[in-house]
Amino acid sequence: MTDDPDGIRAWVTRGYGIARTLPAYRAVLDREGVREIAEVVVAGNEGVVERELRRQLDAGATEFAAALVGSPAEQGRTLDLLRSLNS
Repeated sequence: MTDDPDGIRAWVTRGYGIARTLPAYRAVLDREGVREIAEVVVAGNEGVVERELRRQLDAGATEFAAALVGSPAEQGRTLDLLRSLNS
């Protein structure tokens, strides 16, 4: 959860952008139809994140990995949403 999704995507690109050059990650990104790892990042306010996670659950996802980034308050908001989806 963040009020700065573009900033989070830029952070992901800086920290993990190299993954797009690794064959296993490149294959996953190609299957998703994206060029950069930041394009698959789910970031935004509660509504945006909840809609995307519910869309993935409705499509059959049984698990996902969440990385808590941003301020402590943003991380807390993220945990609250994840808990609500798990109940």
